Amino acid sequence: MLAKVKKAFSKYEMLKYENKVTVALSGGADSVCLLYVLKELANEYGIILSAVHVNHLLRGKESNRDQAFVEELCKREEVPLKTERINVTEKAKTSGQSIELAARNARYEVFAKIEGLVATAHSADDNLETVLYNITRGTGLKGVAGIPPKRDNLIRPLIFCTRQEIEAYLKEKEIAFVVDSSNLTDDYTRNFLRHNVVPVLKKINPSAPETVASMSANLREDEEFLDTSAKRIYLLVSRQDFLDAQLLKIQPPSIIKRVIALYLEERFSLKTDSLHLENCKEVLLSGGKTSMNGNMTAICKGERFYFVSNSETPVQTQYEVQQKEVLLENFSNVNKLFLKNAIDCDKINGNITVRTRNASDEIRLNGRGCTKSLKKLMNELKILEEQRNSLPVAADDTGVVWVYGIGVAERVAVDKNTKKAIEFITHNK
Repeated sequence: MLAKVKKAFSKYEMLKYENKVTVALSGGADSVCLLYVLKELANEYGIILSAVHVNHLLRGKESNRDQAFVEELCKREEVPLKTERINVTEKAKTSGQSIELAARNARYEVFAKIEGLVATAHSADDNLETVLYNITRGTGLKGVAGIPPKRDNLIRPLIFCTRQEIEAYLKEKEIAFVVDSSNLTDDYTRNFLRHNVVPVLKKINPSAPETVASMSANLREDEEFLDTSAKRIYLLVSRQDFLDAQLLKIQPPSIIKRVIALYLEERFSLKTDSLHLENCKEVLLSGGKTSMNGNMTAICKGERFYFVSNSETPVQTQYEVQQKEVLLENFSNVNKLFLKNAIDCDKINGNITVRTRNASDEIRLNGRGCTKSLKKLMNELKILEEQRNSLPVAADDTGVVWVYGIGVAERVAVDKNTKKAIEFITHNK
């Protein structure tokens, strides 16, 4: 038992930067074992030990019994204890989560606020159950890599230890613990797997937890390599509002999907599943679009791979356009940005109206030497489809004289003979 915990310390550098360790202590066999193991190793590793207990208030008197047991245990062993009482039932109702998920999130919210490391009592058996659970739901490499031994401020020193070894340790040292009655039923999926599936696997291979733990460790190394590679590619293909489709599509499929997942998480705080990522990859390679979780659509057009909202009223940028009259005294000092957004007052035919584009709009851009429809011009300039109907367009009685971000018509362009001009100044609302 101690040798396996030391192996976890060493392999995953669990105590490299910190020696304050708080045990997540439920009072059950695994967490009580973890407390005593770390207490045994405290002097050797310089561990400053404490504990935290989260009472979910789910099992009435039994929940209070667990808290009282933990308080008495820590008092007897002289381990500083912090307790938290959280109404998980109310939390689940408010968030719309299952009781199981709400309880888990409540615990991890508490753990995140603790100074130093938090040690949870996940074992090799827990890892096996997690891998099976992820497989039944559908997962990628990360899911079969199982429970990470170290993440953020969390460490899992018992990750190489089996439940059988934990129970033997407690029996040998005559250490008491409490039993959570909810773990004895099949009401939760993990319990069902533990009681009905895992025993069958152990009949086939009694070392199934250790075997899967070894597999998970190997796959986790592969996952870390792929994630690092994907982050490097992401920096190459990420643009302000899209991913460079041409650069991304030549990458291996596993990197493509990871880059898309990174983009979704960074830009939209959205996590998605393997099925939607596979659909995104197909769109990237073949073009077109695919719906994402009902609220976004992935689109690939030309060199751009991007996402738009699926809301009934598409979110479009709104603009405020101001017209400013400018007297020109020296044309040679006029900059290019001004020329792209200013028109000669003496060349205007009638009144100026600022609006959005019409289907029949066309413009002979200054310096281009040809007339094109705004639709064709926007296609050539690769302006995103969802932006096109909100771009400001200025027109006089003859036609379009200016388009935001594109330029002005040749017939009204400012030149060396211009005395007075109108400059269009645009702000996002």
